[in-house]
Amino acid sequence: MNITKLEIVMLLSKYKKVSSVAEVMRIKQPTVTFHMKSLEEYYGVRLFEQRGGVILLTEAGNALLHYASKITALSKETERMLLEFRDVERGTITIGASYVPGTYLLPQVISQFSREYPGMSVKLMIKPAPVIQQLLLEHQIDLGFISSQPFDEPKLHIHLMGEDELVIVFSAAHRFAAMSSIDALDLAQEPFIFHGTHSTTSQMTTQWAAAHKIKLRTCMELDSLESIKRALMLGNSISFLSRQAVTEEVNNHILACAPLPPPEPERFIYACYHKERWLSKGLQQFLQMARESMGRRD
Repeated sequence: MNITKLEIVMLLSKYKKVSSVAEVMRIKQPTVTFHMKSLEEYYGVRLFEQRGGVILLTEAGNALLHYASKITALSKETERMLLEFRDVERGTITIGASYVPGTYLLPQVISQFSREYPGMSVKLMIKPAPVIQQLLLEHQIDLGFISSQPFDEPKLHIHLMGEDELVIVFSAAHRFAAMSSIDALDLAQEPFIFHGTHSTTSQMTTQWAAAHKIKLRTCMELDSLESIKRALMLGNSISFLSRQAVTEEVNNHILACAPLPPPEPERFIYACYHKERWLSKGLQQFLQMARESMGRRD
């Protein structure tokens, strides 16, 4: 199938106007209309409908959109792979990561990789772990680095990179800083800052509280980890964060941390890629550098 036609379907779903699609693709509006009509004539089914001055996909159009996204992603991945064959030291690596590995671990790896392979560029997007998994399944990214509880996905290769311990975090001036041990009842008395509901940390926090049969005193909910750290510095609240995320602040005695009362939830950092993805020399080298940086040598 013509990739241009599939791209038009995807762009119509997003912009809903022929003029906008033509502008994005840098082609003429009649060309867009021609491809729309030829698709409908070829399959003998209505894919588009005009309503209130916009173009909407029919039920059949939305079914086509589902496969169009996959086919165009595979087409782009194929092009990248063949370019990597032509010149193993040129090209682009697209990486997705959840917040902790993307913010605190991968920048060092990307910097080292860029020095050793100056002809290759690295694109990094930071999204919640479930989003990164979906992008991998849709062939939208080459590699994914996820901070997560143990999981299984039959379509992905999943490599353990290291532990991502969840700890209690509070201001260095908080009363907890002077305590040799902290139990669950101590935590229930303090104002608690929750992560956004879609984060794995939020889910693990809720699971931990349920296991200990306590209710945490929610004082605020923030999506940004940096905002949470800032709020902890300024107030008397506490939160559960990755130890990796607060290393610098703890070393500078701005924040302090302590282990969670057992049983502690397990969370690890994983490197993932689609089982259908061919790993070029560049991707192999990046993955190896990440393993070494995160303490894995296998």
